[in-house]
Amino acid sequence: MVAALAGGLAHGSPATFVTALPVATDQLLVRFNFQSILGSQDFLGLQMPVNVGYGLTSRWAIFANFNQAYGSLGATPARPELTSWGAQDTTVFARYTIFKIDRPRSTFRIAPLAGVFLPWGDNALRYKGGPYLPGILQTGSGTVDPYFGVTMGFNSTSWGWAADTTYRSNPVASQGISPGSELRSDGQIEIWLYPRHLPEEGLPKTVVLSYEMNYTKDSDTYIDGTLAPLSTGTVLKHDLFLELGTLRWQIGVGAQVPLMQSFDTPNHLRERAGAFLFFEYYLSAPDWRHRRNNT
Repeated sequence: MVAALAGGLAHGSPATFVTALPVATDQLLVRFNFQSILGSQDFLGLQMPVNVGYGLTSRWAIFANFNQAYGSLGATPARPELTSWGAQDTTVFARYTIFKIDRPRSTFRIAPLAGVFLPWGDNALRYKGGPYLPGILQTGSGTVDPYFGVTMGFNSTSWGWAADTTYRSNPVASQGISPGSELRSDGQIEIWLYPRHLPEEGLPKTVVLSYEMNYTKDSDTYIDGTLAPLSTGTVLKHDLFLELGTLRWQIGVGAQVPLMQSFDTPNHLRERAGAFLFFEYYLSAPDWRHRRNNT
């Protein structure tokens, strides 16, 4: 049971933050996501991130997050509808479990992490060669962005929780729109709906209810290296998910609603609601490392 709990196969996963995704030694995790967001100004955002994680050892894990996104802002009397589509910046980070407690029916982990956002997206998209598209429609930051933080989690045979705090430092690009650095904190609590308690042997199909909260605070934006005044913001959201899991895969569906949105400028785009769907699959990685060590 301890191995199953520690490896992440006996409980749900956070849906809105990937830093706490459980992955065991020599285990490969692949998660496919579909996320939609509706906002003011007739905004529609669609994101299709793919998250890949690999357990190097019982303490070290590496992750890569790839994303394709679509955004649309409705037409106004002053401008037509604006859209963008393409690859967003890619995240690569490593996580090290610095502290852990494994008990017969529970586990606890604390793990710092560090990595970078690679500039695969574009921060200088324009409308027909004219002015820049709004920042919400840009697909990248235009720079290599350091990324670091800490995550922790507890799981038992009937409930669990996970949390993280991360910071993305966005340098100012000389061209295009440079989003401000972002401080983010997330929390999740999950409760087993079925079965209420894991059996002593075996891992049955499970149904888990997960409640999550997400806090983000953005620093000032820069345009062509010049500060854009009144561009900071703070957002708090909450999310509710239902997850179905087996030994090898999990599927989850849920909704997100903002609790608080505070911006320096009153006409800032505001989110109204979001929907999430994800499917993740755990599999044993090829044993090339073991073959090499045995030769």
